[in-house]
Amino acid sequence: MPEAVTVRTDAVYASVTVVLLRDGLLTREEQKLATKLAILLFKDDELITKPKEIYDLVVQEKEVTTGRKIGKRERMIIYREMFETAFMNASLSNDEMAVIAMLRSALQITDNEHEEVIDLVKSALEVNIEPKLLEKVKDELTSVLDLLSGMFDPLRPKKE
Repeated sequence: MPEAVTVRTDAVYASVTVVLLRDGLLTREEQKLATKLAILLFKDDELITKPKEIYDLVVQEKEVTTGRKIGKRERMIIYREMFETAFMNASLSNDEMAVIAMLRSALQITDNEHEEVIDLVKSALEVNIEPKLLEKVKDELTSVLDLLSGMFDPLRPKKE
């Protein structure tokens, strides 16, 4: 059965770029997130040109709806890797959380898919972090998830 959701690479990158540029300041951590997202979305020679093209369209306030279609499996991988990248920064700023919330919306990640990603991240933490630090990291993750949920809720598509 084909997927009813259509998500395109360029549109996802544009959505996140809008959030990154909204305060007029692009921090090093935000630049890392933009670079990581570009690497996950664009292949080979596209990686050299696409991010700049999309950035220019966003600055010109033009709508971006193009790009390669992204299937569910790839959307989940992108979301997980971006969430891990953002969370593993020393501190997750409100801007970075807004990027992740917008990314979740742009990738059309459902609540169940989000929970699946969080479970995977928690499992990875348990394997990779010393037991003494694990509880502290899990507490921080819970706080981030609570804040992120509050940011994501207004981005949900309205059901009629």
